[in-house]
Amino acid sequence: MSLTIKDIAEKAGVSVATVSRVINGSGYVSEKNKKNIEEIIQESNYCPNAAARSLITQASDMIGLVMPERVNPFFVKVYDGVTRKADEENITVLFYKTDDDEKKQGEILKQLKAQSVKGILITPSLYQTSATRKMLEAVERAGIPVVLIDRDTEGGDFDAVFIDNKGAIYKATEQLIQAGHTQIAAVTSPDFSRVGARRQDGFLECMKKHGLEVCPDWVIEGELSIESGYDACKRLMEMENSPTAVVAFSSSELIGCVKYLNEAGYRIGRDVCLFGFDDIGTFPDFGLQLSTIERPMREMGELAFELLWERIHNGGKNKRSREILLPTNMKLAEK
Repeated sequence: MSLTIKDIAEKAGVSVATVSRVINGSGYVSEKNKKNIEEIIQESNYCPNAAARSLITQASDMIGLVMPERVNPFFVKVYDGVTRKADEENITVLFYKTDDDEKKQGEILKQLKAQSVKGILITPSLYQTSATRKMLEAVERAGIPVVLIDRDTEGGDFDAVFIDNKGAIYKATEQLIQAGHTQIAAVTSPDFSRVGARRQDGFLECMKKHGLEVCPDWVIEGELSIESGYDACKRLMEMENSPTAVVAFSSSELIGCVKYLNEAGYRIGRDVCLFGFDDIGTFPDFGLQLSTIERPMREMGELAFELLWERIHNGGKNKRSREILLPTNMKLAEK
């Protein structure tokens, strides 16, 4: 008789979700449990990378979690929030990463439909076209509910969990103005990104409200990467009339700015102030004075799962998209 993932979970004395994480090689599992599960799989003559994965498809309660990557601290913590809630309901989470490739994203969605998942949580590709919305609508027509995390789609009608992107950058810019800065630059997100557009609206609106001129040369479009943050900050600081403060629209761009300023010998917090997204835990260890916008990352994952779980249990009845907009906190640099 063939083992199922539930059989393995019972033998190991753990949840189905824990077995899934071992098979997928993702998420935290204690060394003791991991070793025990792997031994059970080997004793059953199943290959962890192939046949064992097929056990997952026999589980009745699975959801898909689709994200651009797993390295970024934001996605790591969102993943943690999702899996915590999933474990409570004994739900298996199948994780896939898209690398922000819309074509790859489409293939993943097809796989999840074929695996008969109960629902899908997704951060859509940054470089998306109307095809993303159409693919997700097709998934929902097949009876699989979808919840978006952090990014939306053009013209879509899906449940979603976002932060107040415009309000977050507005508050960050205002903090710099209240600290006495009038020469403020921005390293923005790509102009086709709806999240980036909202953040730029917040920056421009705040500067206008406080009667400050926005120098066009001081608004540089980044690419959500460390390299683009580095290059943008280098361009800004090499200008004859350089800014005294910089707002970075993403954590990767913030890291790039820090890297350049350190290499160039600037004292962050004294010679130039930085404000960006997400606290990178190692910054304080190096004595860097950064102010950051703190997103409730784990909470986003937890709430997204709860929205999806509710949709799964009501069978899609009374379908009306719900959008949760979470506030952010400001973590100011110590003076």
